[in-house]
Amino acid sequence: MSPLDIAAKAAKVAIGSAAAQTDLIPHIDTIAFVRGFVDSVPGGKGPFGGSNNVPRSLAKRIGANPQRAIYGREGGHSPQRFVNEFAEKIAAGEMEFGLIAGAEATGIMKQAGRAGLALDWSETVEGDLDDRGCRWLFTRHEVAHGITFPTQVYPLLEHAWRARHKLSVAEHRELASRLFSKFSDVAASNPYSQFPQARSAEFLNTVSEDNYWVAHPHTKWMVAQDAVNQGAALLMCSVDKAKELGIPESQWIYLHSYADVDDGFVSSRPDLAVSESMKLTLNSVLSAAGKSIADIDVMDIYSCFPIAVLAACEAMGLDWNTDEALTVTGGLPFFGGAGNNYSTHAIASLTDQLRQAQSSFGLVTANGGFLSKQSVGLYSALPPETPCKNADISLQAKFDSLPVAELAEEANGIGVVETYTLVYKRGKPSLGIVIARLDDGRRFLANTAADDEAAFAILQGDEEVIGRRVEVAHKAPQNIVRFV
Repeated sequence: MSPLDIAAKAAKVAIGSAAAQTDLIPHIDTIAFVRGFVDSVPGGKGPFGGSNNVPRSLAKRIGANPQRAIYGREGGHSPQRFVNEFAEKIAAGEMEFGLIAGAEATGIMKQAGRAGLALDWSETVEGDLDDRGCRWLFTRHEVAHGITFPTQVYPLLEHAWRARHKLSVAEHRELASRLFSKFSDVAASNPYSQFPQARSAEFLNTVSEDNYWVAHPHTKWMVAQDAVNQGAALLMCSVDKAKELGIPESQWIYLHSYADVDDGFVSSRPDLAVSESMKLTLNSVLSAAGKSIADIDVMDIYSCFPIAVLAACEAMGLDWNTDEALTVTGGLPFFGGAGNNYSTHAIASLTDQLRQAQSSFGLVTANGGFLSKQSVGLYSALPPETPCKNADISLQAKFDSLPVAELAEEANGIGVVETYTLVYKRGKPSLGIVIARLDDGRRFLANTAADDEAAFAILQGDEEVIGRRVEVAHKAPQNIVRFV
């Protein structure tokens, strides 16, 4: 199946799950499709083609004819942000009944490619389309230093967080392994998991043929796994519309509060060890509903890498060593990292649990980019005491008023390491990335020289690198460092 075929199957399951007394399909006036991973880089294109109008191709498959068709932006925050947007439009009377869907078939694409199969997923569908496009998540200067792919960027944030909490490399890996072992336990019992196998903390903490280095400090099973074939869909409407359509109250889940904030480029963030956008969104959502994290019974914290969970826990004041489940699916490394669409699965799974626990509250954190875009939602089967609304419409302005780091693009002299990673290729070190500060406080990005084996040895070791002094010289377009 193509991603659209998978999404259509999910949409039909969602429609059936509503248990309405009326045919829901003619009432769908808005379809939003979460942007596919292959379309999430400007100019990107899948190997087997695709639709010119993805949401209307989905509509055609399920027999719908929506007034509005939306193809979203890049980023894993997208599902929750669509929920937030739909809530506002429904409240404003701009729409009545919406479908949010998405799917990935990366596993099929990879298998077909290896088998030499020539699949054809291309199609043309007429109709209006609100294609919101995609943007680069990094600057040219960041690209010049290899700060581009998530597996190259999140390790930088991970090491910065680790050092801030005064953890050694070994202590952090033990913590991350314990954390993600609990996620894998949830995935092992989830029938929708792509990788339903419980993995022990010992396995996750051991470098092996099946758990090889990706980029220090991350091995294979500490990163989101994208070779999945997964789809999910959500239906949204007002209480009045649900009554009109005969959807029983047992199927209703209310959005109580929500918030969205977008962060800046990684190199501009003043402190790489914290996520101010997470702090703002999470605490605002809880506060707006009169809740604390202790009141939350079910949650799914976005888990593309350990740092995404650890930073969210810190932002909420939640002990990351808790025995409480921090995921309803099993997380992106074990349930599966369904591209930008993962949190649609999380919301659907959360909905299932809240239907069974009518007085409980559930929280979803959805993260896009490199902790770049945050969208949060608080849910319950209990109706809110006051109408749901944006937790704080001034959050983005508050964030935008925060200071940013001053960057020295052409750096020469002596600096002190802020954070670092060593990227591996086929099991061997291939690129050292260092972010450091000059004596005058300006930040610089740098790489180690390609033949600097001594630097590779330092970056892949268990000794602390953050705080070490380095010598930097600009050799266009890069800054090159060596340890002194």
